Amino acid sequence: MKFGTLLASAIAVAVSTAAMAASKPGVSVSADKRTVIAGAHPGHAGTPHFVHPPKAKVIAGNLATAYPDGLYFAGEGYTLCGSTCALDESISAAIPFTPSANATAADVQVSVGYIEGTNEYDVAIYSDASGVPGTALWSGKVTNGQDFGDCCAVSLTKIKPALALTGGTQYWVVVSADPKATDFFGAWPLSTTDQVDSQTFAENVNGGGWEAYSSTLVPAFEVDAK
Repeated sequence: MKFGTLLASAIAVAVSTAAMAASKPGVSVSADKRTVIAGAHPGHAGTPHFVHPPKAKVIAGNLATAYPDGLYFAGEGYTLCGSTCALDESISAAIPFTPSANATAADVQVSVGYIEGTNEYDVAIYSDASGVPGTALWSGKVTNGQDFGDCCAVSLTKIKPALALTGGTQYWVVVSADPKATDFFGAWPLSTTDQVDSQTFAENVNGGGWEAYSSTLVPAFEVDAK
């Protein structure tokens, strides 16, 4: 099933018994495990530790900054899992961006939410390889992220040293479980800035390589300049 139709019908999709048994109470997982929906669920010790920085010079992104109390749709997202996560599948996700001019990236923001396991994941910027993520140009770590379903903090990861980006060249923001947190289970909530035009994102399942998809619903992110 293509992901453009998957998310539109996710609530109507039957939740697999195995996925539901492995998920945190109040969190539903689609039958193919690629989509996660948040319901009422107990909080945990993690707190939303970053908010959208003031006066950020945006290189690229889709956070709904005109609505600080609703930067993205927090209740549904693409699954993120380490190799030993509760769903027994390793799933990473990525979204492309293209700077309009040469720029120096200073931070990356993502809307990722934590569900269970070790609360630790990696955020990276990759080069492009024929329409999918290629080689990592930079990688950072996020710990103690907010609960999935809570709205609407973002995890901001500083890029040190700052990363030079070339205008007109496609790059990718990639989110995956940290190698030392293989039991991480989370989700990457959705942008609400454009729910009409098809956009691209990619997933890597069980290390089998990146595959790109087209959808009107993509993960929320932002890359800011120095």
